[in-house]
Amino acid sequence: MFPTVYHCFAKYFKINLFSCKIASMSTDFLCKDARAIFETAYKSVQPLNLINKEVEINSNSLQIQGKSFPIFKNVYIVGFGKAVLGMATALETKLQENLVSGIISVPDGMLTALEPRLRDHITTKSCIQVYEGASNNIPDENSLLAATKISELVASLKESHLLIVLISGGGSALLPAPKPPLTLKEKQKVISLLASRGADIEELNAVRKRLSMLKGGKLALLAKPAKVISLILSDIIGDPIGMIASGPTVLNSDNLSYPLSIIEKYNLTHELPKAAIQILTEAANESEMDDSFSNVSNFILGNNETALQAAAEKANDLKYQSIILTNKLRGIASIIGRKLISLIIAAVNKKCLDENIKELELSSHIKETMLEATSQLQSNGKKICLLFGGETTVEVKGSGLGGRNQELSLSAALELYTQKPQNDIILLSAGTDGIDGPTCAAGAIASITLIEEAKRKGLNPSSYLLNNDSYTFYSEVNNEWWLVKTGHTGTNVMDIVIILII
Repeated sequence: MFPTVYHCFAKYFKINLFSCKIASMSTDFLCKDARAIFETAYKSVQPLNLINKEVEINSNSLQIQGKSFPIFKNVYIVGFGKAVLGMATALETKLQENLVSGIISVPDGMLTALEPRLRDHITTKSCIQVYEGASNNIPDENSLLAATKISELVASLKESHLLIVLISGGGSALLPAPKPPLTLKEKQKVISLLASRGADIEELNAVRKRLSMLKGGKLALLAKPAKVISLILSDIIGDPIGMIASGPTVLNSDNLSYPLSIIEKYNLTHELPKAAIQILTEAANESEMDDSFSNVSNFILGNNETALQAAAEKANDLKYQSIILTNKLRGIASIIGRKLISLIIAAVNKKCLDENIKELELSSHIKETMLEATSQLQSNGKKICLLFGGETTVEVKGSGLGGRNQELSLSAALELYTQKPQNDIILLSAGTDGIDGPTCAAGAIASITLIEEAKRKGLNPSSYLLNNDSYTFYSEVNNEWWLVKTGHTGTNVMDIVIILII
């Protein structure tokens, strides 16, 4: 069977080709459908689409979600994150002569992903300066330079100015401004150690805010007395605006001692740089910030729910019965992958779902919905698409190469192989930003066929999983068949997990 190749186009980005070539015919079309559903999901949260939908310019007025702001050649833009290049480009087109200047910090490689015409405009004709940095989502000297330039611009604003702050996933790494005497290298060590111990994004950002000169509302304070508008693409479960990119325009409402308690939770007190412990200890004894944020308006333009709804509509078009089970999926990736498959097989076999639902933190009403759907699967052969959104974490125990979505998928594939369900089931887990860990993949597909193929090649899938080496595993089986590769999508609303059953 020849590979089925799908062309995925975005308005501003060249998305790589991706393909699906699998032995079984049923798995082949499930793979095709899953990729089409995922493509629809992340394209629904492309910056151009969101800006055009939510932002309007009428005469000398900027209108966002029903709220108006007067403008007259007084607008400045700063931004940081995986989606802000597209957001900034779309806004510049709308604002025209009202935009004075801007600075944005984007991931390495983002400019080269642009279409040549747009890249030429950004680099030679735009009044917005673009800085690339934070390779593999790790703060570096380039992103530190960008943060410094952003700080200088923001600090220079006057009362008559309007600052638009563009924020999306990846923004924390692209706006590093460590609080002295902490160095960037020391701050990186703090975050890396926390991540390796399994700290979730809320915990990571809570620590980042206390160690930063700009996060936790400090960017908005620096902009005073200018008016501040934040346009946010959420990449965190529940859309807490104080956590997205570590909340640079939101009053930090965390308990002052919370960051220090996180360090203690993961037994890192004696492993972190002394400067970090000093800053967190001093912060725990400070008085609460009482500065007014009346000059700030924050707007969420899109989130994981936006992508899930688009995915569900696409699945319905493909004749699946689609069910969105949650947009709050979290936990250790290798465990979640296994539990998702256990939940699905239990539902198909009409076994007790209570334990799986509880472990996955799903709503209790999900039980009835799933049982009804799987009954239709058995009675009239209706295809089912189950959708999950959220973001898992990887507990690093090995030295391999991979990402949370590839690890979740490999874990799910092993569980499918172990349980060997009668129905054909595949799982696709991928990041809407197109990048999963320090790899070129957005995610991967799980199927019994994957494990069977690996074993025919003499590979031991479990050993790869234990070594956090999911990318290497998929590459050695055949990465073009099983990995989901899109390149930078120019957006980020966490991850999408698609499970198809026939």
